[in-house]
Amino acid sequence: MRYRLYIIFCAIITLQFLLLLPIYPLKNMNAANDAQLKLFQALMCEDIFTNAPRNPTIVFSVTQKKAVCYSSFDQVPQKAFIYHNWFHRDVPSAKIRLTLKPPRWSTFSSIQLRKTDIGPWRVEITDSKGSVLGVLRFSVTD
Repeated sequence: MRYRLYIIFCAIITLQFLLLLPIYPLKNMNAANDAQLKLFQALMCEDIFTNAPRNPTIVFSVTQKKAVCYSSFDQVPQKAFIYHNWFHRDVPSAKIRLTLKPPRWSTFSSIQLRKTDIGPWRVEITDSKGSVLGVLRFSVTD
């Protein structure tokens, strides 16, 4: 039993390092947006402290009570709106509108975690036209 828990723990840690990669900039998934908004960085974290993400992760415990989606844009040509679309088990949970201002801007949204939120999640970052700029996946555990 301990061996199985050890394997699961190692798999979670490995996934964190492979999927998070907060140091590497993200590229737009839609070529039409290349001349407009530039998503520089997007990650899930436990909190925001002095306008920066704190404790990046892809596994949240319900006891943490909060999950935060942070996104940073390197090129913002004009005031714009983006959306953080939260999905729990592929079912829409929240759609949060956020404002971006030139020339660069960082923003975040968060959800409060409850026991019913255990399972797989994703956040789709979209522009005002609905084009997907990035997708972040994470899990909530008890």
